[in-house]
Amino acid sequence: YRPRDGYHFLAHWLNSTHPRPGDERKPVVWVSLEEARKYCAWAGKRLPHAYEWQLAAQGTEGRTYPWGDELDQSRFPQPGHGRSVPPLPDVGSFPEGGSPFGILDAVGLVWQFTDSFVDDHTRSVLLKGSSLYSPVVGGDFPALPQVGNWYFPAARKLTQHNRLLLMDESFDRAATLGFRCVADHPDGAAAPYHLHSVVLPGDLHV
Repeated sequence: YRPRDGYHFLAHWLNSTHPRPGDERKPVVWVSLEEARKYCAWAGKRLPHAYEWQLAAQGTEGRTYPWGDELDQSRFPQPGHGRSVPPLPDVGSFPEGGSPFGILDAVGLVWQFTDSFVDDHTRSVLLKGSSLYSPVVGGDFPALPQVGNWYFPAARKLTQHNRLLLMDESFDRAATLGFRCVADHPDGAAAPYHLHSVVLPGDLHV
């Protein structure tokens, strides 16, 4: 596969074709939404809907984070606040941050593509999970990282998300944005469907 516009396509790989030695288990970033979708389709899978991502990361207990209700820095990568994105750890480096269903790296590693939205004027995609990059304006102002800063506010709580305005594949790629693939269960209902779907009298589905 070669993109129409190769600007920053798989910029962390050698010649944009394969990982650097030792980086085989790093998250795949620097891909656009459509490229992530194409890869998932090639693998016989797809991107998750936001509610599927949240259920897999949260479990059925309504947890605030995959591991429980308290923020625990030891369970996800240390955020970076400098001028560049810090090196990404290998996938699975924080097993203690796993969800009840065994999903790893849901929070604090890289943002992850889920549902996209289109209206008459714009396109956007809903991102979940946050990344380890949370830069501040400068060393003096503000003195500490903000809840929301000039770059992209963190959304580590599983009920939170951000939306990325889509412009062009070359602009949509980022070192902090990746994806995971999901597959429909062979005995499950056809997607899209909702966790809270119920059948009311008269077979009315909501």
